[in-house]
Amino acid sequence: MTLLHLGTAFTLALLIGTAAAAQTDSTSTLRLTEPLGGEVYYTTRTTEITIRWSGVDDTVAIRLDYSSNNGLSWIKLADSARGGSYLWDIRSVGLSSFFRVRITQRRAPRAEDDIIYRGHGNPVTDAWWSPSNERIVSVAADPHIWDSRVSASSPLQSLPGERASYYSVRWSADSSTIVTGSDDNAAVVFDARTLAQRVSLRHPDIVTKVEIDSTGSWLFTRCDDNRVRVFNLPSTTPRATHNAGSTLDDMIVNPQSTRVLLCAFEARVFGRNVGLPLTYNQQTTGVISGAYSPDGSRICTIGGDASIHLWKADSASRLWTASSPREGVRSVAFSSDGTRIAVGMADSTITIWDAATGALVTTLRGYRGAVRMVNFTPDGAYIAGASDDNFARVHEVATGRIIAALQHGDDVLVARWDRKGERLLTTSRDGTARVWQVLEIVLQSDTSGAFTIAPPPPAFARFTTSGDTLTIRESTTLSVALEGAQFLDLADIDSVRLRIEYDPSILFRTSSTFSNITVVGDVVTDSAGIRRSRELLEVQIPLPTSDAELGTFTFTATLGQDSVTALTITRVTPIGSGVGLRTETSFAPVLVRGICREGTDPRLYTSLGTPLILRWQSTREGIRMTCDLAETAPASFTMYDVVGRSVWSDVATPDEQQLRVVERTIPWEYITGIGFIVVETPTQRSSVVVAGGAR
Repeated sequence: MTLLHLGTAFTLALLIGTAAAAQTDSTSTLRLTEPLGGEVYYTTRTTEITIRWSGVDDTVAIRLDYSSNNGLSWIKLADSARGGSYLWDIRSVGLSSFFRVRITQRRAPRAEDDIIYRGHGNPVTDAWWSPSNERIVSVAADPHIWDSRVSASSPLQSLPGERASYYSVRWSADSSTIVTGSDDNAAVVFDARTLAQRVSLRHPDIVTKVEIDSTGSWLFTRCDDNRVRVFNLPSTTPRATHNAGSTLDDMIVNPQSTRVLLCAFEARVFGRNVGLPLTYNQQTTGVISGAYSPDGSRICTIGGDASIHLWKADSASRLWTASSPREGVRSVAFSSDGTRIAVGMADSTITIWDAATGALVTTLRGYRGAVRMVNFTPDGAYIAGASDDNFARVHEVATGRIIAALQHGDDVLVARWDRKGERLLTTSRDGTARVWQVLEIVLQSDTSGAFTIAPPPPAFARFTTSGDTLTIRESTTLSVALEGAQFLDLADIDSVRLRIEYDPSILFRTSSTFSNITVVGDVVTDSAGIRRSRELLEVQIPLPTSDAELGTFTFTATLGQDSVTALTITRVTPIGSGVGLRTETSFAPVLVRGICREGTDPRLYTSLGTPLILRWQSTREGIRMTCDLAETAPASFTMYDVVGRSVWSDVATPDEQQLRVVERTIPWEYITGIGFIVVETPTQRSSVVVAGGAR
């Protein structure tokens, strides 16, 4: 006995060591280096994301997956990426703030990865994963608990109770409860932590199926008296007993464990309490089985007339119907996202249907017997079928190809995936239960934090001008600035054209840091009907990506008496290939104090900031007049005698207007005494008294 125990221990140690070695084939640590999480990729700027990793040789194949829902589901990018980097085209992946990237180093399954449980002594009619997937419970003549990673001929523990023919077993999702149904007319409830029997619920006939809710509180049993009983544990008295009305072929509980479907001559749906059912009675030769959609809103039933029906669960109204063109139907299951329905057929195929339309999507072949159970992986990428030809087969849904053919010695009764969809639990009439490593084994993996793929946020820029308070004749430098800049680096705007307006009768522009200024003079009539001058300046400048001073203008104050103007930005034109930006403008006022006239003298300053000066002197030829014009504008000159008669007149030539200097000699013949010379421009009028002499 001692040698037997030592041999068993050595065998277990060898198996565990082999499994451990299989998990640590890599001698270095795989690390994801980009992206790490927190990045924001804007679709206008980025069409490819470079995924980088380190820690393994460049020749090692790496699988890449991405998720757009923070890891709830994953989509494969590449099976065998090498070289430490991969360019991921993101143009078609959509938008989300919950993208993640996962890298894994994997290896193909080996024979030693598959687990077999012997010693049941009878066909293994059912088996169930523990919520952690670390244990398996199976039923044949006894309920047994197994280590999911170690093959064995003897279980870790057998649940207490009399030997019987067991038909069904479940392990509650909260790990609290295991329940069995058997031919000793009982549903037995066990404490899953201590494996002690809590209660045996007696029935008038064989209990062929049990279902328990996620909390281990609500128990549903199917009995060969064609009734379903609902227990609210720990009570041993049924809360409700529901009658199928004819031979009860199956019992299906919705995902919320609030309603139960009875499959008999007609399909009936009951609640957890006593009450009348909803009846689904369109199948002419009875209902073999059914399935609830993951959200519980729809029911798919399959019938002895080879028909498939989809119903609204809350109203029993039929959404669509289809039929098998050949022999019949045996089993049915929804994909985890509710978009596909798989039906195991008696004609040795699996058909997959579009749940929304009822259209046949594909037919999976390769069986030589009826398919009595179908099961999608959690991500819907693969489907397993348990067949009467001694095989369970795994198909890739997208291509239909068989990726694994898993052989027992007799009919396969059950095929159930683990929570990751990597290992498949099967049972058979050959007296064994097995766990198959179907997908590649992950040696090491790394996953990024969440990052964002999004359109660029709206860019914003505020353009401002400064103000000042000054006295006439003083100078000031006013700035044009960018403030409150947001996301300008994403706007794809190269430059902006600004139109700036101000009153040139108050400020005279003397210099600027801007180049290539376009100047447009204008006169406007204000709301009071007064005509006022206006000057428009247009400048085009490169657009910085952050707040900055864009340039300055220097002015001299030319009109006082608390005159107010401002550099007002009246138009902003973005220039570039981007989608544009939202802009605002603001300005500060410019206040000019002081007077531009002294006593009765002519106006000291024009809108250009310079005075109109008229001088004269007596010469041999006559009165020599010199006039300094204050602006480039028309100017007229008139001489009047003492009684106000015009005796001479002239105007400035275009060249003189440009030079702003006019010189004339008025011959003595026009005046012999006192006279007046008057000059007029669009903004000024001035005069000077002259004294005539003898001719």
